[in-house]
Amino acid sequence: MKILISAFQCSPVRGSEPGNGWHWPAALADCGHDVTVLTQTEFREEITAAGRPDINFRFIDLPKSPSALLRTYDGYRRWQDAAVREAESSPQDYDVIHHVAWGSLHLGSRLWRLPAPMVYGPIGGGQTAPANYWRSFGRDWPLEAIRSASTGSLLKLNNRTRETVRNSDVVLVTNSATEAACRRLGAVDVRYFLAEGLPEDWLVAPRSQPSGVPTVLWVGRMLPRKTPALAVKAFAQLRRVRPARLVMAGDGPLRPQVQATVERLGLTDDVELLGRVPWQDIKQLYDSASVFLFTSLRDSSGAQFLEALGRGLPAVALDHHGIGDVKVGPAAVKVPLPARPDELPGLLASALQTVLSDGEWESRSAVGVSWAGEHVWSAKAAAATQIYREIAGRRRR
Repeated sequence: MKILISAFQCSPVRGSEPGNGWHWPAALADCGHDVTVLTQTEFREEITAAGRPDINFRFIDLPKSPSALLRTYDGYRRWQDAAVREAESSPQDYDVIHHVAWGSLHLGSRLWRLPAPMVYGPIGGGQTAPANYWRSFGRDWPLEAIRSASTGSLLKLNNRTRETVRNSDVVLVTNSATEAACRRLGAVDVRYFLAEGLPEDWLVAPRSQPSGVPTVLWVGRMLPRKTPALAVKAFAQLRRVRPARLVMAGDGPLRPQVQATVERLGLTDDVELLGRVPWQDIKQLYDSASVFLFTSLRDSSGAQFLEALGRGLPAVALDHHGIGDVKVGPAAVKVPLPARPDELPGLLASALQTVLSDGEWESRSAVGVSWAGEHVWSAKAAAATQIYREIAGRRRR
């Protein structure tokens, strides 16, 4: 089939949105599809160096935004408009259009205007942070509250979102909150589809529990919604009952706060802050850890959660949003959010202790690898191909 992919960010050597933007067209091309990708020029050199002559990349400059305050999102909307103009300037008979990145409910896509069936997503963004945890966001809570409002009753005023979900033949969503939001806006066909994927060589055989002092691993950007300080507080409670280490990989605006929390709790000798670790180098961190800790108070799903389970590393995570929706069995202990936020570190510490000491580590590892194996990129491309054939058939009838 002839597929047009919209991937605002696209890179073969990065994770998150740029990584998804690369792996989707690469996996679809590997399935034998004729793939064209609309992307911006930011990662052009990395794309060129990867050497995929079987994929037609069409690079579109990111238009300058007159708004300094909203430069990121205003620039993205302008890029979307430029992407439509680029596609219309050399019209092709595409069988399907698929918008894959950015995977956001709020930002929409203009490509539904082209004369081909469209898949939008996987997208997240329908989830909102729990209001009683506002202290965890500190000075960022007013912005978080505005975002929550724009996701609730004000979402119907977002013309780009409303038009996109109503005109897409299929909307793929990463969590139940986003599904509900899309249905409220009038989406006709909404399906669950995990946004993240793994290369097949990421998967390992189920592992044995590491010996020695256990290592708790946290990976992610140090942003308010990911609550890295919560990970430190949970680890502090675990450390009261057993020797352990905490390794945190990631950088961001909250790193000074995290460092201060480590020092205040007397954990300097037990916590290692690595800063940003390149995605291709992070595998060894998963392989040497004893349990993965995921603490996001707002997240569509969680690439790091999938990566950890794919390396046979059991996890502890909050039981809400995208992670709450995935069915991973004993591979992860999910902790419901208590009404009192000050109880959460202790509950997470208890879950960490369970994973480390209940004798089920190897079976948790096996289940995690099995679940992650369902989300390798080749499997995702095959599932998408079935959707493409279905909606292309609808248009022909």
